[in-house]
Amino acid sequence: MNNLIKIGNQSISQKEINGMRVVTLADIDNVHERPAGTARRNFNTNKNHLIEGEDYCVRNSYEAKEQFGIKAPSGLYLITESGYLMLVKSFTDDLAWTVQRQLVSKYFNKDKPLSAMGMIRLQNEALIELDTKIDVVNEDLQEFKRDMPLLAVECQKIISAKNRKVVPLLGGKNASAYKNASIRNRVYRDLETQIRREFGVDTYKAIKRRQCGLAIKIIEEYELPMALEEEIRSVNSQFELDLGGRH
Repeated sequence: MNNLIKIGNQSISQKEINGMRVVTLADIDNVHERPAGTARRNFNTNKNHLIEGEDYCVRNSYEAKEQFGIKAPSGLYLITESGYLMLVKSFTDDLAWTVQRQLVSKYFNKDKPLSAMGMIRLQNEALIELDTKIDVVNEDLQEFKRDMPLLAVECQKIISAKNRKVVPLLGGKNASAYKNASIRNRVYRDLETQIRREFGVDTYKAIKRRQCGLAIKIIEEYELPMALEEEIRSVNSQFELDLGGRH
C-alpha cells in the first residue's frame, strides 16, 4: 500500500478499497499542485452531485490510520476515478491535462491505459463544464450591471424625457406658464416626486439601470394635478388676453 506512483511532478501512495484504486483530497491537491484545501472545497461544493459508494467512500479516523496510516480526526474521504473526474473538471491548465491522463491511465486504470479517445472525451467534458461556468459568470455580471445605479448617459435620457413631457404641458417654451419659474419648477418637482415615489428612492439618480426604461414610461404617462393644470391654463389664457388687448 505504500508503493509510490509518480504522477506529473509529484508522487502519491497506492490506496485501494475492495480492489478499487482511490485517492484522498490531499492527493488531488498534491498532484495538481493546487493550494491545500482546493479539492476539499470542490468536493463540498459538488457533494450533492456525487454518489457515496460510487464516486467516493468514507473511512473513520481509526480506519484511516489502520488501513492507510493517515491521521484523519474528522474521517477520511476517499475518491474513486469517477469522483475524481467530476471534481477536476474545472482544472484546465496544461499541467492538469497531463496529470489527469497519468492519474487515470497509470493509477486508476493500471491494467487498461486511457485511450486517446478516452482522453478526448475527458477533455470535452471539462471544456463543456468550463463553458457553463463562464456563461454563469457572464449572466451574474450582466445582472450586476443591471442593478447598478444609473450611469450619466441614462440620467441624461431621463432628463430629456422630463423636458419632452413638461414643456408641452406648460404650453411650449414661448408660453407664459413656461416662462413663469415658479409654475415651471412646481411641475418638474411634481413629476420628480412621482418618480421617486414609484421607485422608493430619494433621487431619480438612485434608480437602477434596469429600471431606466420603466422610469421613462412613467414620465411619458405623467398627468398634471388638476389644480396645477388649471393654473397653467389660467396664466396662459391671461397672457393671450393681454396680448390681444395690446393689439
